[in-house]
Amino acid sequence: MNSQIEQVKRLAGEIDGWLSDAEGELLYKLAKNVPKGQAIVEIGSWKGKSTVWLAKGTEAGQKNKVYAIDPHRGSGAHVSEGEEDTYPTFLVSLSKAGVINRVVPLVMTSSEAAQYWQGSVGLLWIDGSHEYEHVKRDFLLWKQYLLPGSMVALHDCDKKEYPGPARVAEEYLVNSDEFVITHHVDTILTATKRR
Repeated sequence: MNSQIEQVKRLAGEIDGWLSDAEGELLYKLAKNVPKGQAIVEIGSWKGKSTVWLAKGTEAGQKNKVYAIDPHRGSGAHVSEGEEDTYPTFLVSLSKAGVINRVVPLVMTSSEAAQYWQGSVGLLWIDGSHEYEHVKRDFLLWKQYLLPGSMVALHDCDKKEYPGPARVAEEYLVNSDEFVITHHVDTILTATKRR
């Protein structure tokens, strides 16, 4: 498994993004352990760094699909990096990593995708907008699709730099009867939905 992780580190290392290797390895392991037939939903893909970690993880596990939700235009991250449309770069990242057939891109907002969603989610990865109301909306829209035993992971749970995700984690995961905290790696906090 170490050689697989090292290979993914090299592939993901070529993609712009703010995910540490330790965080990527956690996503890989979480995706690998999602039971067969359950979707992996990613909210916020940008150029595909976390998408590649998730796709490689499920490839080593039950070969579930990764549904990558991102409008690929107009967010603060896009504009600050000088790119209005990140979708072409996202597709190149998936292609180079050899996971384009494992990923279902949903080029829309999380709210739009949730309106049409059918099926269960085994892993929900939230890394879209970091504003409190947006993170809260993403979590509340998608938690209804989590089965008992399913995982939710929030990125950038750093109270000083990103108070939005940290506040949602505190309100809905840390002090919850519905979820139990399972990991805290760098700025990722994960929780499992109780059975």
